[in-house]
Amino acid sequence: MRIRLNTYLACVIVFLCASTECIYPQKLKWNFGLSRKQSSEVIPHSKHSFQTAKPKKKVVEPGELSPLSDWEYQLSKGWEMIEGYKARAAEKSVFTQDLDTSEWYSATVPGTVLTTLVDQGVYPDPYWGLNNLLIPDTLCRMDWWYRNSFSIPRSKKGEKVKLILNGINYKAEIWFNHQLLGTMVGAFERGIFDITPWVDYDKKNLLAIRILPPNNPGIPHEANKKEGIGPNGGALCLDGPTFISSEGWDWIPGIRDRNMGIWQDVRVKFGNKLEIVDTHVIADLPLPDTTSVNFIVQTEIYNSSKTTCTANLHFNIGGVSAVYPVSLNANEKRMIKLTPHECKELQMKSPRLWWPNGYGEQYLYKASLSLISPNKDTLDVKKMRIGIRELEYELSAYEDNAPVVRLNYNPTAALQDGKPVFDAVKRKKTDSKVRYTNYDGEFVPNLLKPVSSQGIELIKDSLMKEYMVIKVNGQRIYCKGGNWGMDDGMKRVSRERLEPALKLHKNMNYNMIRNWTGESTEEVFYELCDEYGMLVMNDFWLSTDGFNLNPLDNCLFIKNVTETVRRFRNHPSIALWCARNEGFAPNELEYMLAATLAKEDGSRHYTGNSRSLNSSGSGPWRYQFDAGWYYRSLAGGFRSEVGTPSLPTAETVREFMAEEDTWPISDVWYYHDWHNHRYGSKTFSELYKEGVDRKLGRSDNLDDFCKKAQLINYESHRAIFEAWNSKMWNDASGVLLWMSHPAWPSMVWQNYSSNGETAGAYYGAQKACRPLHIQMSLNSQHKVDIINTTLKEYRDLKVGVTVYDKVGKKIRSLQHKVGQVTANALTSVTQLDDIKGLPDFCWVKLVLTTNNGKLLDDNVYWLNQKEWDGKVLANLPVSSVNVSVKNFTKKTNHYEGRLIVKNPGQYLAAAIALTLRDAKTDAAVRPAYFDDGYFYLMPGESKEVCFQVDCKERVDKLLLRVDGYNVELKDILLNR
Repeated sequence: MRIRLNTYLACVIVFLCASTECIYPQKLKWNFGLSRKQSSEVIPHSKHSFQTAKPKKKVVEPGELSPLSDWEYQLSKGWEMIEGYKARAAEKSVFTQDLDTSEWYSATVPGTVLTTLVDQGVYPDPYWGLNNLLIPDTLCRMDWWYRNSFSIPRSKKGEKVKLILNGINYKAEIWFNHQLLGTMVGAFERGIFDITPWVDYDKKNLLAIRILPPNNPGIPHEANKKEGIGPNGGALCLDGPTFISSEGWDWIPGIRDRNMGIWQDVRVKFGNKLEIVDTHVIADLPLPDTTSVNFIVQTEIYNSSKTTCTANLHFNIGGVSAVYPVSLNANEKRMIKLTPHECKELQMKSPRLWWPNGYGEQYLYKASLSLISPNKDTLDVKKMRIGIRELEYELSAYEDNAPVVRLNYNPTAALQDGKPVFDAVKRKKTDSKVRYTNYDGEFVPNLLKPVSSQGIELIKDSLMKEYMVIKVNGQRIYCKGGNWGMDDGMKRVSRERLEPALKLHKNMNYNMIRNWTGESTEEVFYELCDEYGMLVMNDFWLSTDGFNLNPLDNCLFIKNVTETVRRFRNHPSIALWCARNEGFAPNELEYMLAATLAKEDGSRHYTGNSRSLNSSGSGPWRYQFDAGWYYRSLAGGFRSEVGTPSLPTAETVREFMAEEDTWPISDVWYYHDWHNHRYGSKTFSELYKEGVDRKLGRSDNLDDFCKKAQLINYESHRAIFEAWNSKMWNDASGVLLWMSHPAWPSMVWQNYSSNGETAGAYYGAQKACRPLHIQMSLNSQHKVDIINTTLKEYRDLKVGVTVYDKVGKKIRSLQHKVGQVTANALTSVTQLDDIKGLPDFCWVKLVLTTNNGKLLDDNVYWLNQKEWDGKVLANLPVSSVNVSVKNFTKKTNHYEGRLIVKNPGQYLAAAIALTLRDAKTDAAVRPAYFDDGYFYLMPGESKEVCFQVDCKERVDKLLLRVDGYNVELKDILLNR
């Protein structure tokens, strides 16, 4: 059923009347998106950036179960799909084995409807040019049928057979051998169905799934030059647990099927009358001591038989083995909670801990929970990977009729009763002088349990004010990372697709990813975050309070929340659950969320707001011409979003549009997120282009503009992180970039491009986030600090501060000895004095070394004391660098290399970029994981650079390409 306009208005009235606190009383405007399609006059146009789809000949593939274990199989082959209206028009029922499916599409499962249609050549690649405009938006306004006919083998593991759907969108009816098994609603619900009575072991079994669209798919705004980016989302937000950005946001166009389909895998699992349900393993460390750990094991056991059943519950992890007898009555489901009190064996000495990236290793134990019958038969088994770590949080709250206090909060201890610790509805405003773009102020929650009760400790820390600090294993973690709006706009989320992105984040020295509005909620995402040491700030499916619509069905929302928490709570990477992007949930929903999270996950903090509760706001998202502004006006607190544009290189731009549309700036640019939202007299993109033009000169072609943009990207992305670094633990505990990961080929927010290309934004962030880092503040003080975000203390280091003129001639140089660099802290070194005595433009190079001269880090800044006029760096002399390949080795599935890059000339070499190419085709080989890029070498200097790249099919020989802002291009063959 579609929601009509009068229903919309009624919903608005309900929302307004139900609200007990109006955050935006003067400018409240709910965003329902467009009410009609845009006119053809403003829709982006191009004579070149459209492609013709080429339908593929259908290949009939029989259904097949692929084993995942002795107990479980995946149904990945043999899927077919068709529009619902075509299925209804067929002569035979969709449930009949002999149905003629010659007109059905060979379906991609897991995958969305659109993924199948693109894979089968029905529509062209929606990511290229303006192809997305060729795809009808009716895909999300109809139902679709999926079918699979497959054999099910008899299993020695058990006679009970279950069908498991790990994710559909938006609604589904599930039929098996003519039987309606049930329905599913929401993208994050599991469907688990007992199909034992209807399994046919002698014939093919027919699974038919009807996928129904969201109730409120909305009308996407097509970004264009005249109207801009349009509203973020719209009516789809009413439907709650789905991919709300797929209606279109300011970083992605409307996805035509709204990511409908069987987007996660389908499995068949064998079992017995006793089964294990949703196990939760909590590591309880006697902090601050980490030399031992107690395990808390919670799980439901279900007896589906008509008689009492007994068994032994076995838990195993890293040499620890515990056994606990259970007995369940007929049809009983019981929650079992085991601690060392019930099983003294649930203890481990000298555990290997899991740490975020940069703070230690990401060790993952193999663990299992099994039910063993009196006859020694295994009735069920649950296998897991467990990272031993414990989360704590420093934050501020208040008790009724009492002032705000600073707390150390340990959820593992404080949530043992399954009841919330904080109340975000009864929040208190703390600061009238809010930071930039924190529209609704800064708040702390009400404390529901007494100070000094279990897991709640009063601490003294005036420096961090009310802001949250995340702690792992008793250590503060300085959070640095980025937001993922969505992993992929079409939800193509295999390990093969996502793992390179996680490697890039680790290589950037990040340690946190925000799963913005829960769009990347799937098993493989959390698995990879576990492996690569990324803490996860995990939102649920609500966006900006007072603008984006609230969900219509709270119970549906909570059902999907419960499923999400139960499925993924064993992942050590998840550090924070968050109710809403940029705002608070409606009061009723907030109370439901808080109660659900306290009951279902007693090991993590749940916060009610991404930017205003124990946080310092969000934004801005536009280019700041003066990088020192971040230091003076923004840096501080825990901030979940700060953004600046990031135009890709010219090579990447050419990969997703026709050459004719690449220059001058065309409609295709605007469709791919070249924003023209107005800020005063200038638009978003004008501010960015003006920055490039004023600092580096106007461009008359794509290559020149993109080349210059990389220097601007490097400077701005480095400045965001270094501004926060400059206040480490002194008002600042972390910052997340908006965004680190693109969902499609974009012109705006990203550390790397959707094709894996790494350029200025990537290496600027990588430099600022190095675990041991030397930096200079870009405010008037020009302080030089060492930022140590490791648990290692350093002694007897040296810092060199050298000033060069525009072409690289040394003006002055000073050396400073640093006796001690404290672990996990900022160490002040010096400041750049008497800059008025320096040339109007100069370079400042910082070098951090050991006492014997080993390089630990370096950093180069431009310092311009006059107005930028576009001419300062316009005529840098051309430089040439030499590269020596010291090592290039093929490992099992990747190459590793070590290079020495040297500048033998008399002029500086600026923004030296290293990329890899296929020696035969000259095609870029991406991603490549270099540990430095866009770096500067002064005359006579050299630098060691290490890199890795995964082995690629049909790429036998690799070239290293060396380029730069004023550097001659060179190619070096790596493997002869």
